[in-house]
Amino acid sequence: MMDPPYPADWDDDERMSFLFSAFKGTRDVNSADWDSKMTFWMPLILQHAKAQGMVSVTLRQLQSHFTRKGSTPLGLATVIQEMLRRGCLYQESDFVSRISSGWISWGMRQIIIKPLQWTLSTILGGQINPDEPFVILDALKEQAELVVQKYQSSPLSSTSLLLDDEVYTLCKDQFPERSTFNLVLLQLQRDKKICVLQRPGEKLVKFVQGGRTQVTPIGESDLGIYELQKGQKLLSLRVQKASEESDRLKEEAISFKRAGNKQQALRCMRRRKLSERRLSGLQNKLETVQSILERISIAETDRMVVSAYEMGVTALRTSLKDVSLEKTENLVDQIQEFCDLQDDVSETLARAVPGDIDVDADELERELNEILQEIPTDLPDVPTGPLKVGGISPQRLPTVQNNGAFDMSQLDLNLPDVPITAPKVPIAVSPERNRDAPPRTPYLLPQ
Repeated sequence: MMDPPYPADWDDDERMSFLFSAFKGTRDVNSADWDSKMTFWMPLILQHAKAQGMVSVTLRQLQSHFTRKGSTPLGLATVIQEMLRRGCLYQESDFVSRISSGWISWGMRQIIIKPLQWTLSTILGGQINPDEPFVILDALKEQAELVVQKYQSSPLSSTSLLLDDEVYTLCKDQFPERSTFNLVLLQLQRDKKICVLQRPGEKLVKFVQGGRTQVTPIGESDLGIYELQKGQKLLSLRVQKASEESDRLKEEAISFKRAGNKQQALRCMRRRKLSERRLSGLQNKLETVQSILERISIAETDRMVVSAYEMGVTALRTSLKDVSLEKTENLVDQIQEFCDLQDDVSETLARAVPGDIDVDADELERELNEILQEIPTDLPDVPTGPLKVGGISPQRLPTVQNNGAFDMSQLDLNLPDVPITAPKVPIAVSPERNRDAPPRTPYLLPQ
């Protein structure tokens, strides 16, 4: 666990000198002084405990942890008393006494709390004993929730009852100290997440099952399943030992035979036969127990399915409480009637044009002509000179011959002269080909 980062004020000597000083009597003496210190120390104590994975603290532990430059906070006892008053902390003895269970008698013997400490605060007239543990309820609830999550995600979740040692082994990395683990179990019992039963020589723990908010009490069926599971474990161990013994006797018989000790080899084979007969009986018993547990599991599944069916039927009955076939048919008829009415209204509205007036078409046409006459018609002048085609003025238009073609010889155009020498056009060739080719001579058009 890592310590939480200290507040920014921790490096301010002047500020910390004030926060490390003792409280001045009660809050009525100086409320600003009192509230400033409480606002600083209370969250810091909770953060420190959660970061350390602690569910309880003592005054001595806090004084040791918050020592700064050789100085110890003088007002931590007052802070603890205020946290007790606000319900942030509980005396460990008071917390335990709130859980009414016979399990407390054996559970609390494992917690390091002496009976003298249970009433020590009363004997001392309200003064805080430096070694008296105080439970941090928020931190305890967080750790308890982690235990439930770890159980539900482990293979042990298929087991209805567990020994408390099995639960502690599952959470040992989370709780190095057994006393912290027992406090968490008390909180789980307080939240009805577990149920604990003490029997001669063993303490049984039952966790809340997935999908439920509270654990059910330990019943005869739970105890019966627990005994079957315990018998299954015992039989499995005996089957394993009998199998190992049979294999060992076989190897010894082979070894004696090779050594020429026939009598000893036969004796080992005789013992091996007895071991195999015992192994066969143990395997039959184990299969019977496993079969019973399998049937119980199937029955539990069937019970859950039937319970789900019952809840579904109840939900359907509640949902259809005020629904009948006649009422449904009436509602469908009303819906159809209103749909037909809506269609009629839409059709009527489509035929009517709001603001429509009866106007003569001839009058509308005459008004349109008047509007057109008012539009200005500034058109360009008609050219009077000869037309130019492409910037060239023809002297005379061609005439049409008998075959319908134009006589182009009569068209006199001022065109430029045709060049005699053809212009040079670059040819894209590769450098090698251009280097080896002979020089080209210009092409001359015929005269």
